[in-house]
Amino acid sequence: MLSSGMASPAKTGTRRGRRQGEPVSKEAVLAAAKVRFAADGYEKTTLRAIARDAHVDPSMVLYLFGSKADLFRESLRLIIDPAVLVSAMSDGPGPIGDRLVRQYLTIWEAPESAATMVAMLQSATSNTDAHEAFRAFMQGYVLTAVSGAVGAETQPRLRAMLAATNLVGTALLRYVMKVPPLSDLSADQVVTLIGPTVTRYLTGDADELGLTAL
Repeated sequence: MLSSGMASPAKTGTRRGRRQGEPVSKEAVLAAAKVRFAADGYEKTTLRAIARDAHVDPSMVLYLFGSKADLFRESLRLIIDPAVLVSAMSDGPGPIGDRLVRQYLTIWEAPESAATMVAMLQSATSNTDAHEAFRAFMQGYVLTAVSGAVGAETQPRLRAMLAATNLVGTALLRYVMKVPPLSDLSADQVVTLIGPTVTRYLTGDADELGLTAL
């Protein structure tokens, strides 16, 4: 914060993006965080850098989100919107698993989100705080939304988790580690290969899947 005296021109220029007294937009902070996490990864990203990008004070970032881990978790929602996944599951041609896999791959391959997805999954597998934030995001948002759209009476959340093992594992090997031949396949080929398994987890007979014994 500036003192009551006259600020120097240099200091005045650092807050050019937002006039004093204007409400701070959580969306602006999240957007800045998304870009910064993608560029620098979780460990190298600082709340001060995010605040600078969003033209707000670092204390305001802490006030709005509590911690860097919480901000990381919330910024994931800008990329993996559970509502978009549920919409794909609920409507469209083909089996439910095919639709979910196709939408998931679209997020990974879209130019505006591909680099961010790779950086965030790398962070989630290499940093404890990012890992916990990613897990909280999956449990609190993605699995809750997907399990609600499954429509199964037996173990809907576990069904969603089993489907997620295919989706996250595929993303890790295909986009982060780039392991062939999986990384060389087209998106349509990947859908053809893992879509039926995801459909089975989401809608298959509970006895056949062994869910009723749990």
